[in-house]
Amino acid sequence: MTAELAADDGEAGPALQYLHRVPGVDLDDDFADPSAGMVLHRVLAGSARTFLLNDMGNELVDEAKRSQTVGALNVLMQSRPVWARSAASELDGTQRAVTQTERIHQSRVSMRRIRSNLRTFRLLLDPAWGTSLRAELAWYGNCLGRARDLHILQDLVALKGAGIIDPGAVSQLEAVIADRMAEALASIDAERGGARRFQLTEQMMVLWDGPAFKAKATKPAAEVLPRMLHRAWHDVRGAARTAKKEPSASNLHMLRIRMKDLRYGCNTVALVEGGPARKTARAAERLQVKLGDLHDAVFSIDWLRALATERPDLARPIQALVLVQEDAAAAAHKGWKRDLKDIERRWRRWQG
Repeated sequence: MTAELAADDGEAGPALQYLHRVPGVDLDDDFADPSAGMVLHRVLAGSARTFLLNDMGNELVDEAKRSQTVGALNVLMQSRPVWARSAASELDGTQRAVTQTERIHQSRVSMRRIRSNLRTFRLLLDPAWGTSLRAELAWYGNCLGRARDLHILQDLVALKGAGIIDPGAVSQLEAVIADRMAEALASIDAERGGARRFQLTEQMMVLWDGPAFKAKATKPAAEVLPRMLHRAWHDVRGAARTAKKEPSASNLHMLRIRMKDLRYGCNTVALVEGGPARKTARAAERLQVKLGDLHDAVFSIDWLRALATERPDLARPIQALVLVQEDAAAAAHKGWKRDLKDIERRWRRWQG
């Protein structure tokens, strides 16, 4: 099997070089039973690739240069363990998104997925390194988050505002948001050119080359990874109890965060467990999306009310938008307990 992975000149090809770096790999094995480190490595590397492809800034404005850079990343990141080459997964990022809005979204999702997997499967990794990287991902995620929040407001004014408020007020609100968006994007560009962001890029390449795994990472993935999900499930149960007692926006937001950990952890485990893990992940995603809609509605209401204080001349159209978002929040709030019960049922059916 190793002969198939060698380069044409007889030297070790990139796939073989990769396998030499993976903990516990026997190059005579067919990788039918991958180690926990191999599975987690693949997930982290795929998410790092998505981030790198989508968070590049102005250096990719030139189309020819863009093609060269993306092509170079594709070549660099195409090698992967033999067992994983045909695995169907949502975790593979293969393209740079076309629009700036979608690129920011893809960058934030990939960082959330990495943070979540580093947290859920932290017993496989060097704790100091994992904790430090999670903190840096949180920092940069917050940098991108301001632009993402303004994207939500742009869509609100453009899609819903046109039908309920005066066109002149729509234009004024769009101008306010555009000014703040320009500030947010300028801040992101400044961070991209800084030393801290450069160090984060280096850490993303570490995720591809191979994180510092512990000895436990050499054990079979099917034996180790599902057990590690129990901590994520415990956190979901705790957040759910709090939200049931007091279903405030902040408590439901925390439940949403814990639901992401469960979802991304199940997606990782699904690479070796298949259907039950994937079904649980999909159920968690449904509730996560619903709670995300609630969070976005609450955020937009707070932002609009703050703007009304600054701009009394826009108070009336702002109030009209607030009423629309209050309805959206109420709609998103309905049924979350039913969705939670569906997740609990799937978990018990799978994990017992």
